[in-house]
Amino acid sequence: MNKYETECIETLQKLINIKSVKHDGEGSYVPSPGRPFGRGIAEALEYTLSRCESMGMRTKNCDGYAGYAEVGGGDEMIGILCHLDVVPEGSGWDYPPYGGEIHDGKLYGRGAVDDKGPAAAVIHAIKSLMDEGFDFPKRVRIIFGTDEECDWEDMDYYTAREECPAMGFTPDADFPLVYAEMGILQLDFVMEFQQENKLNITGGEASNAVPDTCRAWMEGQTSPLADEQGTAAHASVPWEGKNAISKTMNRLYGQMDQLAISQEMKRFIQFYEEKIGQDLHGQRLGCDFEDEESGRLTFNAGKIRADAQKASLSVDIRCPVTIGKQPVLDKLKAAAEEYGLSIEHIDYLKPVFSSCDSPLAATLLAVYREKTGDNSEPLTMGGGTYARAMDNIIAFGPLFPGREATEHKKNEYILVEDLLKLRDIYAEAIRRLCTGGSIFED
Repeated sequence: MNKYETECIETLQKLINIKSVKHDGEGSYVPSPGRPFGRGIAEALEYTLSRCESMGMRTKNCDGYAGYAEVGGGDEMIGILCHLDVVPEGSGWDYPPYGGEIHDGKLYGRGAVDDKGPAAAVIHAIKSLMDEGFDFPKRVRIIFGTDEECDWEDMDYYTAREECPAMGFTPDADFPLVYAEMGILQLDFVMEFQQENKLNITGGEASNAVPDTCRAWMEGQTSPLADEQGTAAHASVPWEGKNAISKTMNRLYGQMDQLAISQEMKRFIQFYEEKIGQDLHGQRLGCDFEDEESGRLTFNAGKIRADAQKASLSVDIRCPVTIGKQPVLDKLKAAAEEYGLSIEHIDYLKPVFSSCDSPLAATLLAVYREKTGDNSEPLTMGGGTYARAMDNIIAFGPLFPGREATEHKKNEYILVEDLLKLRDIYAEAIRRLCTGGSIFED
């Protein structure tokens, strides 16, 4: 392994050593001036910018919300959007989640593939071009986000104050490239209780994950009515998991006539069982939409809470790119009103849809195919990337076809050979985007 390969690996290991998690176990963090998302994320950003500056790049820390490293000149800017924040590590790891250890050719650690590994590959891709004397006729800017896994406050801050690129990519999905990302609709179904409720339910931690635990109990009783286990998965692929909330609500529905609970609580349980149940596509809610461009809508019930005052269910819906949120929302509101529920906290991220024939997509696809010999077709997905944050951005890697997807899971890793292959692919992509015509030219 030569010096340049070793340096790329070391950059990633040092980044993994920094626990850049916004939320701790209690769901909170401590912001401070210049560190809006807490100490760990700030340290990751500061380290990354320092590393890039030591290589000769121009850098800027955008008040801790984001940062960038830039090379080259000219009016047109190419952007590569990465993120340095990670999800919590969870439990059950075979190797230290912040150790960056290498075993059997795999570099383990939270963020190894999502998204610190790709960030390191991009940094060293640019460094390799600098070292060979490449002229950079366009500016190339790596934009480092810090809140991708939570609320995207980083991109809101950056786009309001800094220059956005004319074109570019985000290395935060799959190869060969992703040309369509479904819209993401998140909301809460809420039932307010007029009479005090004594049935408590708690399950899941976030709408965008299939919940692996859910528990229900009557106030004052020691034995739970239900204590279900499921299998966690990403909300965009709910069939890969087993929903513990759905199992719990099914059990409560079967016991409902024997439980001393209010009519309002009964309607909430009925709503879940009769309109959601085990459905993964909103079938009984009437929102099972599908299109040719991106496929079938997905529906995930990710978090539930019921106490004395109210019950709420947080859901995550991936909407086909040609449908949009309103037809889906209309169906959900009609179903909710039928049972006396309201819909609150509506949040929507618009879909991404790019032509595979655009100069940007064609360039990236050609580079990937030439470097790998793989002629796989471009993809669509339900997941969300920074391609939603700015115009003319396409998700490009880092996961190669056939590789295990370990992001957000225990024992997250990236193959060392894939990390170095990423560096080479991204270097060639940057070279061609710099030397090609404007993205707006035919």
